[in-house]
Amino acid sequence: MPVSWLSFTSTRQKVHLLDYPFIFKPTSLVTYFRAINFSIMSHSYEEATSLQLRIRMLTEPGSLVTDAHQRNALEDLLRTPASKFLILNIRRDDILTDAFDQLWRREERELMRPLKIHLGEDSGEEGYDYGGVQQEFFRLAMAEALHPDYGAFTIDDRTRMTWFQPGSLQPEWKFELIGLLVSLAVYNGLTLPVTFPKALYHKLLGEPVTELHHIADGWPDHANGLTKLLEWNEMDGAVEDVFVLTYEFSTTILGQPVSRQMDSSRQEAWPQPSWHPHAEPLSADNPTDAPPVTGDNRSAYVSDYIRYLTDVSVAPQYEAFARGFHTCLHSKSLTLLTPSLLQSIVEGTQEIDISELRRVARYSGWDANHRTIRDFWSVVKKFDSRMRRKLLEFVTSSDRLPVGGAANIQFVIQKNGEEDGVAARLPTAYTCYGHLLLPEYRDKEVLRERLSMAVENAEGFGFA
Repeated sequence: MPVSWLSFTSTRQKVHLLDYPFIFKPTSLVTYFRAINFSIMSHSYEEATSLQLRIRMLTEPGSLVTDAHQRNALEDLLRTPASKFLILNIRRDDILTDAFDQLWRREERELMRPLKIHLGEDSGEEGYDYGGVQQEFFRLAMAEALHPDYGAFTIDDRTRMTWFQPGSLQPEWKFELIGLLVSLAVYNGLTLPVTFPKALYHKLLGEPVTELHHIADGWPDHANGLTKLLEWNEMDGAVEDVFVLTYEFSTTILGQPVSRQMDSSRQEAWPQPSWHPHAEPLSADNPTDAPPVTGDNRSAYVSDYIRYLTDVSVAPQYEAFARGFHTCLHSKSLTLLTPSLLQSIVEGTQEIDISELRRVARYSGWDANHRTIRDFWSVVKKFDSRMRRKLLEFVTSSDRLPVGGAANIQFVIQKNGEEDGVAARLPTAYTCYGHLLLPEYRDKEVLRERLSMAVENAEGFGFA
């Protein structure tokens, strides 16, 4: 039904229910959205499979192409169109560069195929991709891309929200490829270890960011200050005397304060690095004649401040990111989603309910009532939120749950050894399968010690 909706055109006489997504439950909308992605992916896979068969018919012995050199040339020419997967070969010590190099200028039909990651194999690490390798790749790639030292994004010390760096020295194509990484993850049904403000998801869905509640999660201090400005009773003092604000927007670029007088009447370009086509000097003098913010213009000031914060100051960076983000996602399918729902699809949830996880857990070699299993759940139930996330990451390569919660992940506790002589062995994991390999310990305290040690110090794959 959602796939057929993509080609459906509503008329005055006939409409489609999915044109009114507010009718449906959020979980249903996520199902429809993912069904559309899966259908497109399946079609791309089948096209490549069909082309492979035709190539085989042309190049096998006794076929129309008899010359060996011609057969090899034909196979080389059609290798990319006939590949059934989008395969990225990534070195662990150069993850983002390898990702960018292999995604740059890839054809759309390649990006639409199922993703396979070969990670770290040059150093002898085994990386069979059944999902866990993808999660690990995206976790490492996004951590590098969004780190403030990379210079593309900033992270708020208080909220831990990530936002674009105004006047970033990174070229726009890198923002586009970072957006493409996010697009690929969503398209392949993966959650990302990112925390963006809701303002980003409003913008990605083409919804305006104009209200204070749109920036409350990402910039709570700004939102509180602007709220106080709007609610101030001038009987307690004139706005210009109490708040002492001028009609300008200020931020920090490369450690240097930069301010611009805000202008509601035109779309002003923000200062960009010298290589940018619309560059103006970062060291330009701050405005000295900006008018004061008064009781009469404070509403306009708040509106312009929100616009400069979420749009004007980061316009080139956001627009490049958005181009990449929309690459793999059908524009009509995105109309099914609200900003909050899109955020949950991208970021998942970091709130892990151990009771819910226990309900969906499965066992291999264990009985659910075995003493070690009861001890395991008793131990992890007392984990704080950080340790719960680390446990989930240890087993699944992701520290957060997808939309729909624990029911949508695989969490299997597999027996790994008898009690005798295994007290010193640490738990390990097959992250690609979502399997925790748990030895049988002599008591709960040994289990707590060994599990905590394994979870705290895990890095990379046990077998992924």
